Amino acid sequence: MSDVSVSSTQGSSRTPVQEQKGPVSELGDRIGERFNNLLQASKTLPRKILFNLKESATSARDSQSGGISNAEYSAGTGVPGTFGTPDDKSITSGIARLFSSSPDNNMASLKFGLGPQKDSLGSAGPGSAQIGGSSTGGGSNTPQYTESSRMPAFGTNAGGSGPGTSPAPLPRPRTVVPEHRMNKFYKLLSAAVIDLDALQELCWNGIPSELRPACWRLLLGYMPPNKSQQAATLGRKRQEYYDMVPTYYDISNSERSEEELGALRQVILDVPRTAPTIPFFHEPFIQKSLERLLYIWGIRHPASGYVQGMNDLVTPFLAIFLGEHLTGHIESWSPDQLNEEMLLQVEADCYWCLCKLVEAIQDHYTYAQPGIQRTVFRIHEVVRSAAPPLAQQLEGENIDFIQFAWRWVNCLLIREVPFELSFRLWDTYLSEGCHRFAEFLVYACAAFLVMWQRELEHMEFQDMIMFLQKPPTGEWHEAQLEAVLGQAFILRNQYSAAHLRSK
Repeated sequence: MSDVSVSSTQGSSRTPVQEQKGPVSELGDRIGERFNNLLQASKTLPRKILFNLKESATSARDSQSGGISNAEYSAGTGVPGTFGTPDDKSITSGIARLFSSSPDNNMASLKFGLGPQKDSLGSAGPGSAQIGGSSTGGGSNTPQYTESSRMPAFGTNAGGSGPGTSPAPLPRPRTVVPEHRMNKFYKLLSAAVIDLDALQELCWNGIPSELRPACWRLLLGYMPPNKSQQAATLGRKRQEYYDMVPTYYDISNSERSEEELGALRQVILDVPRTAPTIPFFHEPFIQKSLERLLYIWGIRHPASGYVQGMNDLVTPFLAIFLGEHLTGHIESWSPDQLNEEMLLQVEADCYWCLCKLVEAIQDHYTYAQPGIQRTVFRIHEVVRSAAPPLAQQLEGENIDFIQFAWRWVNCLLIREVPFELSFRLWDTYLSEGCHRFAEFLVYACAAFLVMWQRELEHMEFQDMIMFLQKPPTGEWHEAQLEAVLGQAFILRNQYSAAHLRSK
C-alpha cells in the first residue's frame, strides 16, 4: 500500500425517536388517510402499491393471530398474492391494523458499538492486511427479521450519541417472509433462464435475506439470467478485477500521477468514516479492501474519478456479500471466519456492482455534479406540487433544498436511515432498473421530506436545518421505510416529469 496517510474524523450518529401514545400510530393515521384520499380520487390503486399492501398484510397475518383477514389482504380476490380491485374500507382498515400499536411485540435489540477510529491506514503493503486463516463454508447466514406492528411515531429528536460515544441500541423487527412469497422467489430463481421483469416486480417489495446476494447480482446485470452461464461469468469478472489490483493499486507512489495521489489521499480520508456504527467495517483488512476497490474504481472511471461519499454506496454490497461467508449477525462477525480468497471475491463483486449502480447516475459525480443539482431541483418541484405548505415554509425561512438534500442525493439516502435498513432500500432501488432508478430517487427523497411535514411546521430556520441534516430515524424499522417507498411510488404516479413540465 502507499505511504499516503491522512487523519480522519468520525461519522455522525443517529438519535432515537420519542414514542407517542395511542392505539394507532401517527404514521398509520397519515398513511391510512392518504390512501383513503387517493382511493376517493381514483378507482384503482397503482399495481405495485396494491401488491406491497397485500404482501405487508399477509406478513402481519402470518406473524400474529387475529391479524388481517383474507378479504383485506387479498384485496377482494380471496387468494394470497393475487391482484384485484380493493374497496376503500378494506385497504384503509388493513393499513390501520398494520400500523397499530401492540404491547406484546418482541423486538430484536441490536446493539452497535462505534468502530475503532484510525488516524491513518498506515504504510503496510497492500497484500499485508491481517486476515484470519480459518474459513467457514458457504450459504448466507444474514438474519431474518420478524415484522412487528409496533412502530415509534415520527417525533422530535430525543437525543442520541455524539462523536466518541456508542450509539443507542437499535431495535429492529424481524421479517418473516410468507411461504407463498418465498415460493415465488424460489420458482423464479430455479428457472433455467430467470425472468428478470418478474424478478424486478417481486423484489421491489423486499428480498428475503438469504436470497439477496443472488437477486442483487441479477438485478444489476452483473450475473446473467441464464443459469448455465452464471458460474463462468462470475469467474471471469472476478478474475478481471484480480488482474486490476497489481496494475493499478500494488504500485509505488512514484509510479502514480499527481491526480492519482490526490485520489488516493481522498479515499484514505473517507474509508475510516465508512459505516461508523459497524465495528467489523473498521477491521484493518476490511478498510484495506474498501480502499483498494474505491481507488481502482476512481482510476478506471476518469470522467468522474472517486468522489467523496462513494464509500457509503459500496457498504450495502459489502455487508450482503460478506454475509455469504460469515455466520451470525453482522455485529458478531469475526475476522477469523474469512480468508484472503473469500475477501477478494467479495471485493470483486462489490466493485462490479458499484460500477453497475453508478452507471445510472454517472453525472452525479462528474465535474460540478450536475446530476445532483438537477435531482435536487426536481425534488423541490415535486414537494412544491405535493405539499405546498411545506414548500412555502422552507422558502419563507430562506432554506435552499441544496442545504439538506445534496447529501440525501449524493449518498442515495443511505446516511439518513439505520444501516441495516439500507438493504431494504437497495432492494427497491435495484428493482427499478438502471433506466428508472435515477427518477425514482427524486420521489424517494421527496417522500422522505414530506413525511416530516408535521414535525417541521412549527420550526424556524436553525431548527429546521438541524432536523433535516440529521432526521431522527435511529429507531426506524422496515415499516417506516416501506411507507416512504410506497409514498414515493404514489408521488411518481401523480407528479411525473411530464406533469411538472406542463405546470
